[in-house]
Amino acid sequence: MTMRRIKTTFFRLIKLIYRRVFHEEMTEDVEAFLKNLFIIAVGMAISTMFSTVFTIMGGRILGPEEYGKFALVQTIGNFLYISMLLGFSTALIKYTSEKPDADRQSRIISTTFILVLLCSLASVIIYIIFRSQLARVFSVSPNVYFISIIFTVFFVLFTVTTSILRGLDKTRAYSFSQVLYGAVLLISFLAFILNRSISFKSMIYPMILGYGTSSLAILIFSIRKTIKWKFDRFWAKILSKYAAFSLIGALSFVFYNNFGKIMISRDLNITDLGIYNAYFSASVNLMGIFSGMFYIVFFPTVSKYENKGIIFKRINKFIPYLVCLGIPLIFIFEFIVLKLYGNEYPLNAVWMILFPIASVCIVIDGLYGWLLNSVGSRGAKIVSFAAVILVFVNVGLNLILIPRIGITGSLISMIISYTSSAAVILYFGKKYLST
Repeated sequence: MTMRRIKTTFFRLIKLIYRRVFHEEMTEDVEAFLKNLFIIAVGMAISTMFSTVFTIMGGRILGPEEYGKFALVQTIGNFLYISMLLGFSTALIKYTSEKPDADRQSRIISTTFILVLLCSLASVIIYIIFRSQLARVFSVSPNVYFISIIFTVFFVLFTVTTSILRGLDKTRAYSFSQVLYGAVLLISFLAFILNRSISFKSMIYPMILGYGTSSLAILIFSIRKTIKWKFDRFWAKILSKYAAFSLIGALSFVFYNNFGKIMISRDLNITDLGIYNAYFSASVNLMGIFSGMFYIVFFPTVSKYENKGIIFKRINKFIPYLVCLGIPLIFIFEFIVLKLYGNEYPLNAVWMILFPIASVCIVIDGLYGWLLNSVGSRGAKIVSFAAVILVFVNVGLNLILIPRIGITGSLISMIISYTSSAAVILYFGKKYLST
């Protein structure tokens, strides 16, 4: 089947589902949205295939202990990147996508890039100065800590460059960057394994190489002419205001998405973290890939619209289908993937049920959160407040439940905290979403 026939079949199916769910025909705007989504989906599907093979092979070959170290480096990186990005990537997408004005977009992108570079440089210097103290906080060796810093730098570069593509609506370039990342990731990983380098580094280094290669390709072939390296104070002020609220959400996200992993590593052991990460990859990460494809196109698209009410109603209609179909589908995929991981990753009925539920709760919170973020600073404030509530609920429950019931406690904390966040967003943000 050719790509054109696949595309035609895809749109026929989506149009049929759309009519059944929303009881109306697609508008031109929806069709344009879906065309961009299809382009993203093709690239992400190929990249996901590469990264899934990478993840499963890595977990199976390394075993739970080394796989746990790999997860720990990623977790530390998620904490370290906060001060480097400071929420500027979200602000960049928001304001770049609002108007297709080349000069305006160039000034926003150049200013953001300079701000992120300065923040990253300052952060790395601080991380190196306080290396001993921070390594003790994360309970890792200096070697693992330095690898985490390098990993974070390349992750930030990848995040900024791909955010620029999203803001400029360069869906084809974005799709290609994902394929390139996935291909470099898997090929370099196989090279490490064939060289008999069996440790967490054989998974982290390919990720660093993938981020670096893809970012360099974007800089050279897609955005080189857009970045003028001129700092615009006017846009720096606007970006900083929006980023300040976005930062609160990002900071909260890092805590509630990684605090449980740190506690599992500390209160249980690194092997349990490896097992937890296998379940997480087979469920939450899976749902994150599909929802991520959607958000990539969704956020810049809805940022252009003044009236959010129509989209809000469509999301409300879609939620029951997400719950009823999403949970059983994730459960099935989770079972298959865990079997592929091998016998060192035991099947636990309770975890296999709770992980899919948590995955769907995360997506629901994300749908309402990204829609409210598109409103502007007012929406970002509410999303940030909801994220703070999420942190307090998640951290508090993790502190209580993980020492008592282990991984199950982390999952219960995740479900309750994300449900709380979605409730806060709907309660305080409904007036902005309904009009």
